[in-house]
Amino acid sequence: MRYGDLVLLRDTKGRKYLFRLVEGGVFSHHKGSVKHADILQARYGGCVYTNQEERLTVHKPTLEEYVLLMKRAATVTYPKDAAAMIMFLDLEPASRVLEAGSGSGGLTLFLARAVGPEGEVWSYEARGAFSKRARKNVEAWGVENVRFEVGDLAKAELPEAYFDGVALDLMEPWKVLDAVTPALKPDRALVAYLPNITQVVQLIQTIHEGGYPYLVERVIEVGHREWDVRPPVAHPKFQQVGHTAFLTVLRRLQG
Repeated sequence: MRYGDLVLLRDTKGRKYLFRLVEGGVFSHHKGSVKHADILQARYGGCVYTNQEERLTVHKPTLEEYVLLMKRAATVTYPKDAAAMIMFLDLEPASRVLEAGSGSGGLTLFLARAVGPEGEVWSYEARGAFSKRARKNVEAWGVENVRFEVGDLAKAELPEAYFDGVALDLMEPWKVLDAVTPALKPDRALVAYLPNITQVVQLIQTIHEGGYPYLVERVIEVGHREWDVRPPVAHPKFQQVGHTAFLTVLRRLQG
């Protein structure tokens, strides 16, 4: 742990604060402040106290925490959905995966971790400002295996049968099928992240009517329910993550 590292502080209410340690820096909390030098001395897993005696625990942020707390240009793919998408894509070290759109880079980071430093993530985003934000977030985490492209994926020239998986977070994913289908290896998965069931219906209808070589494997929602356990009492937390998206899993067939 040193200056320049990311650190996460958690207060007694469970609230989290993400920032980078700076020499001479001071973290300000509504219950006082604490010097970055004191945080550095406490190390990860330790604790510090503000000048108003508020206790803060010191942590190395997990990727999930970083994604939820990093700066955003667009809503991130929620970690519960990202984990399911990676499972359905069946990614492993050295895999090559195509993503669109980049958004704020949340899903990009999870994909990059799944394929490892020997793998590749090609991330397309139509909006330059979003791509710039995603690139900054990815670079701040120290990831180097992502290739960012600004433009319309539907017009992209992609290498044939190059990718081991395709992850789409687009409002109209059916518009990119002509571009991505030849680029996806046979018997590999395309997973679409879609907020509305009408989008799912349109995607599957387009596949059937257009004769695209895909097997529709499943359409699911990923549940997530947190509990508050304070012995001897336990109950679901009052604030829950509800519906985020439908995941549509397609398997590329020969043809």
